[in-house]
Amino acid sequence: MKLRTIIFFMIFIVGITNAETLVLDLDTAKEIALENNPTIKIAEKGVNRAKAQITEARGGMLPSINAFSSLDHAWDLQKNVIPNFLKPSLAPLYGDIGNALVTLGDQFESQALTNQGIGMLQAGDMMPDYLEMAFGLENTLVYGVQLQQPLFAGGAILNGYKISKFGLDIAKSQLESVTQSLLDNVTQTYYFALFAKSAWEVSEEALASAEENLSQVQKFFDSGKASKLDLLRAEVEVANLKPSVISAENGLKMAFSRLNIILGFDSDKDVVLSDKLEYTECDLQKMTLEELVKMAKHNRPEIAILQTQQKIVDKQLAISKGAFLPTVALGTTYQYMGMRNDLDYTGDDFNKSFNTSVTLSIPLFNGFRKSSQVQQAKIAKFEMKDQMNSAVDGIQMEVESGYFLLKEAEKKVETQEKTIEQAKEALRLATLMYKEGAATQLDVLNSNLALKSARMNYQQSLLEFNNAISQLKKAINKQ
Repeated sequence: MKLRTIIFFMIFIVGITNAETLVLDLDTAKEIALENNPTIKIAEKGVNRAKAQITEARGGMLPSINAFSSLDHAWDLQKNVIPNFLKPSLAPLYGDIGNALVTLGDQFESQALTNQGIGMLQAGDMMPDYLEMAFGLENTLVYGVQLQQPLFAGGAILNGYKISKFGLDIAKSQLESVTQSLLDNVTQTYYFALFAKSAWEVSEEALASAEENLSQVQKFFDSGKASKLDLLRAEVEVANLKPSVISAENGLKMAFSRLNIILGFDSDKDVVLSDKLEYTECDLQKMTLEELVKMAKHNRPEIAILQTQQKIVDKQLAISKGAFLPTVALGTTYQYMGMRNDLDYTGDDFNKSFNTSVTLSIPLFNGFRKSSQVQQAKIAKFEMKDQMNSAVDGIQMEVESGYFLLKEAEKKVETQEKTIEQAKEALRLATLMYKEGAATQLDVLNSNLALKSARMNYQQSLLEFNNAISQLKKAINKQ
């Protein structure tokens, strides 16, 4: 590798901004992504929210205790009409007294006694049959404590609590799914950055080889051993390789920019990758397709989510059926009430009351809403089964795709390794034979181009192999 290649690589590593350089391997990149990625943070908050919902649902089974107070002012006291309960007892008495007074007046010839007796008789006859009375005073102050405890709610409270616990299971599975997707994305982006680096190195090596060949041809041309055509071919080859080096440099910068973004860094942060693309055998290569599919069905969070949702649907069906059952609740109230026409309350103005009640509510008719809810819950149960079947089929297809891509990549890597060795030997022989006059300059150029293509194909096969491993790990939820 020539001096300018080394200089560019050092500049890329150190960075032109004098910023601190971060050395990364794949495991470190995953840790950073898990710490900084906002999607992971959202999923983690979802788990915390689900935990809080469990506490909320549990509270529905516990008693509720509330303090209360109210002050009512009656601008116009309500008046009630009641039977005159005094008339049946007082009217006869007035009549007897009146008759007695009249008799005494006649005996003693006293007109005054006679008049009083007549007045008493008239008063008894004129007593009203009904009385209009106002109850209470203008201001009523009430305060106390109330306890309410549901005793039976048709299973709604208990099933709601169980649903909230299932919700926590779903939130955890969603976090696992998001984590798996992020790790796969980081892995593939990391491998692509390694590939971009390798592609740039291959381009630089090809250019360096072409420049070395041009130098040799120039010497031969100067000594009369090479034609002008050979020199022009060598110069054209160097000129043709320079744009590919520039493209490789840009591709390398873009790959690192994309990696920085997914890690939560600024796009221009200086990062150095400590790994390189290579072929490393994995345990998954030894497993059969059937074993991988079985593992995926057991491990994938999507399956766990659907299974939990199926349990939720069952509980929702139980809740909708329980709506037809009666509900029973216990209530206890301890309170003080005072009444005055002003607001100068004292302790003597209040009376205490303490009572407990049990309330039974029996649903009789609600416009067929509850039966409709039962029907909807049954339909949702069948829909969930269809979703489960669809998800299982999709996961199986994903595993099969990753499995066959891995097998294909294995063969490509094996083939390209041999091709590189052959291309290197061909270039060595072509260069040696050209120096000895036994081969043409075109043979050297073709051999150099073949070696570059073989190296690029090998790096591409390594990228496909590692990506296939990552895809298969994601498919079976294994890291």
